[in-house]
Amino acid sequence: MDTDDFSEMAYNIIVMAARLSDTLKTELGALSRNHNNENDWLRAVQEHCREIITDPDAYVDFWNLVEEEGITAPRISEIAGLLSAQVDIVLAVPLINRGPEFSGI
Repeated sequence: MDTDDFSEMAYNIIVMAARLSDTLKTELGALSRNHNNENDWLRAVQEHCREIITDPDAYVDFWNLVEEEGITAPRISEIAGLLSAQVDIVLAVPLINRGPEFSGI
C-alpha cells in the first residue's frame, strides 16, 4: 500500500513520527509497502513501536540515533509510546470516518 492512499488520520502518524525522528518516519513509511490495507499497516506500526519500547537501547544503537538525531533510548521509547497511543486512537475509528475532520494531531 502506498502512503498516499492512507486516510488523513493514518497519514498523520507518519507526520507525527517525522516531527520526532526522521529515522522512525522513514521506517514507518517503508513499512507501508508490505501491507495491503491501512489497518494491517497500523497493526504493524503498533508491533514495531512495542519492539522499540521493549529494547530501546538496541534500536538507538542500530540506527546510531544519539549521534544522528540526538535521540537517546529513553526518548525513543517515549516516542514509540506516543505513536503507539495514536495508533490505538486511529484503529478505534472506523476507516470511513478517518477523514481530515477527525485528525487529532
